Amino acid sequence: MKKIMCGLLACVALMGAVTAANLLSEPGQSSVSAAQNAQSTAQEQRQPGELPVLRIDTQGERIYKESTTWADVSIEEQSGGKNAFETLATVKLRGNSSYYIFDKRQYRLKLYKSQTNDRDYGLFGMGEHSEWVLYGPFLDRSLVRNKLVYDLSREMMDWAPDSRYCEVYVNGEYQGVYLAVEPVTNGKARLNLYEFGLLTGETAYVLKRDRSGTEENVIDDYGTREGKTDNELSVVYPSASKLTQNQMSWIEKDISTFEQNLYSDGFKDAARGYAAYIDVDSFVDYYLINELAMIPDATHLSTYIYKNIGGKLKLAVWDFNNGFDNYPWTDYDTDRFFVADGNWYDRLLQDRAFVDKIVARYRELRQGQWSDEELLARIDGYVEALGDAPQRNFEVWGYTFEEDLLSKDEQGNSRDPESFEDAVSDLKACLQERTAFLDANIDQLYTYCVDE
Repeated sequence: MKKIMCGLLACVALMGAVTAANLLSEPGQSSVSAAQNAQSTAQEQRQPGELPVLRIDTQGERIYKESTTWADVSIEEQSGGKNAFETLATVKLRGNSSYYIFDKRQYRLKLYKSQTNDRDYGLFGMGEHSEWVLYGPFLDRSLVRNKLVYDLSREMMDWAPDSRYCEVYVNGEYQGVYLAVEPVTNGKARLNLYEFGLLTGETAYVLKRDRSGTEENVIDDYGTREGKTDNELSVVYPSASKLTQNQMSWIEKDISTFEQNLYSDGFKDAARGYAAYIDVDSFVDYYLINELAMIPDATHLSTYIYKNIGGKLKLAVWDFNNGFDNYPWTDYDTDRFFVADGNWYDRLLQDRAFVDKIVARYRELRQGQWSDEELLARIDGYVEALGDAPQRNFEVWGYTFEEDLLSKDEQGNSRDPESFEDAVSDLKACLQERTAFLDANIDQLYTYCVDE
């Protein structure tokens, strides 16, 4: 497989698994001939299994990232092969580095009754909504990371993405195992924010922090302006078509007021400091989830903040594909903190009261759903639920076990698994090393505190 020219992206040069032809391939097709052949074989041999099937048919039209393509979408339940649901939809490619680096495409769907009326539907038993993400595990050859952390988050936070495994076909070609995921969006089954704002401009809102220059409706907030935070915050709700200038100004002022108080001398004051503006429990849980999963991008990239009218700021989790030492470009040790110097947390951890909550919450979780026994049993449950789907998936994507998708460790050894079983075993080992470190060192967070 030809290497992508290093000029495409600096990071892609480290990912010899990708071809430049993949960027121009037909929707859903890998540029690797072995994968193309395996797709046809898997399609012919597939029998009704344990996972539902989602089929996307664009009538041969290509699928793009910057624009949507109309398609027919059908869903087959777990047995029988009969379509349980059929609908019109738009589909587009999604992802940042995954778009350029992964052969396995990632999709975003929006369901429609007609080309002018969208359609809410509870995909695979999840809450009803029209917008969905199809995440295709490629780098994560355990197929488990996102599912594991989303489910853990749902048990802890007011809202976190629901998800279901399925197998996907695009224009008749088998694409493998996917995770259908709720994106961070508003709706009764999602964030459930008020849909109408006030005359003052006050409105419920969702912000996203991501790479500078990649998003629309970027706000001029205090943290960015004063160099307290990195990258950019942009408004993703209200949508661009409904967001007014009055609302934009109100959101900028609202988030800036929080940041000004957070970085002020009186930031620890319970009545006038940061605690007056944020849901502290939400920020504590977000910290622990990302710390457990070893996410260096937490608070820097793909970070979502939301607030209802009359409410406080909360955080929503997203994207754990690189978690648990699965970062492509760096071998991260399990014996360090990943989020302590993140945006806003660099200041929050200076407050002993905030660290008290993190430490107490971690100890509580380790007595229950975060015990090693519970975590490992959960992974085993996912593997069992997947049934024989991983075999079909890796008939298409099994060449990745022979590729260097991950950088070498410090000794120059490969970090890439050699099989699905190896990938699951590696995840379990990393998870246990991680919890052992946190058990022994969670109290070290007090070293970030600043005495009054």
